[in-house]
Amino acid sequence: METGALGKKIFFLYPPPVLIQVVDELAKQEFEVYLSTDHERLRRAISAFPDALVFVNLDDGLDEPGWIGYVKALRTEAPAVGIGIVTLNDDPELREHYLMNLEVQCGFVILKIGAAKTSEILVKTLEANEARGRRKFVRAACSPGLAQCSLDFEGTRLKAELSDLSSAGAALRFDGGVTLKAGTVLRDMSFTIKAQRIFASGVVVATRAAEQGGAAIHVVMFDPASLDEARREKLKSIVYKINQLSMDALLEKA
Repeated sequence: METGALGKKIFFLYPPPVLIQVVDELAKQEFEVYLSTDHERLRRAISAFPDALVFVNLDDGLDEPGWIGYVKALRTEAPAVGIGIVTLNDDPELREHYLMNLEVQCGFVILKIGAAKTSEILVKTLEANEARGRRKFVRAACSPGLAQCSLDFEGTRLKAELSDLSSAGAALRFDGGVTLKAGTVLRDMSFTIKAQRIFASGVVVATRAAEQGGAAIHVVMFDPASLDEARREKLKSIVYKINQLSMDALLEKA
């Protein structure tokens, strides 16, 4: 599969408060977004995400010469990484230097124009850089014990652990080796994820054979009619937070 087909990771380095609000909105629009407050750790880790997009906040972390050197280093060390600039400083010369001399690919965004306009500009920039790829939904890998599901099925209370979650569906393993066929309808599933509870119905669209000593994985797609907008946005927010925690742990080791 070609690079970026499943979407690109988008990093915002030293995000100011207005950008944190914008990032939440970007997550709701199914962009895979992350926040980072350590430029050196991100620089060391970025080779693992060669087609990532990195937006640098010039107003924090380093002084102007430091950020110029950092952007130059990223361009050399990770040439496929897209770089964008965010700042409160509406300086035409600064803008020209980054766009024309350093040739950052993802624009120069002035944050003081407000969250709504900033979000609009960033969405256009991300779409121009094909940040979603062909993927429609961001997914989060769930570590053991993080997310569970329970439901009543044919007179039996079934419990399962999630290994994967998105706003469109989930992958789960039922306790006790229970295996359900593709096409099985599951109603009123109760999901408990990071101490939050969400209810949804769905259908088993695929069942993957159990690995040695493990349970079969069931891929469940949610019934859109069972999720109102508030539940759907809650799911997107949970996916974003799970992914952020995983990225924080990865960067901590960089």
